[in-house]
Parts: sequence; structure tokens; C-alpha cells
Amino acid sequence: MEINTQQLAQRTKQADPYTQILNLDAGVRFVGRIKDRKLITFVRKPTAAPLLDEELSNMVHYQASVKASWDEMFNEKLGKTNWMITSKEKVKLITLFLDDGLLILSTNPDSNHDEIIDKIKNLNIPL
Repeated sequence: MEINTQQLAQRTKQADPYTQILNLDAGVRFVGRIKDRKLITFVRKPTAAPLLDEELSNMVHYQASVKASWDEMFNEKLGKTNWMITSKEKVKLITLFLDDGLLILSTNPDSNHDEIIDKIKNLNIPL
């Protein structure tokens, strides 16, 4: 049985953990992976127009990294941070702490971040 390139692309897309997360909830607009303070991969919902230009997008990703590193100073006394939420008028930003970086999401402002985070945890996929 021969697999054509379209079928292969579809299987690759389905296997991509970031696309899986993007498709978990209708409110998710963007999913990205930050490592060493740099955005290394991302997916965006085709219907979700970027709210920031490229320069401001880079700055917001860097800001998430800086916030995360500041938060680490409290780990010894308060325990490891699992996730952070920033709620704005036009978007909600979710930052999940991973062993070697961050998973960042932007969602519609009225999305249920607790449900989205639970769905991500239940995927049991390497990120």
C-alpha cells in the first residue's frame, strides 16, 4: 500500500503534539514551544489573525521566559510552578512550565483555561 504525500502530511500533522493541542479546544488560537528564551516551534489556527506584529510577538515570547525565570526563585519555598495565566481584554495567555522550557498558548479571553490545561495533561505526549 503506497501512501501519497497528502496522506503523509496529514499523518504528520496529526502526530504533531502542538497541532494536537491547538485542536483540543475551539478557543485555542496559538500554541508555541519556548526553549532557552526562544520560540522554537509554533502552530496557529488558520482563522486566528495575529494580534501582534513580528517584533511585538518576539517580545511577548521573551517576556513569558523572563516571567518564568523570575518565578523559579520561589520554587524552593513555594514549590515548582505548574502554569501561569495572563488575562487581557482581547486574549488569554497560558504558560505551562516544562522540564526544559515552556509551552505557551493564546486563547480567546473567555476560554476555560482549567479545562484546556487538563486536556493537555491528559494527552500524555512528549512536548
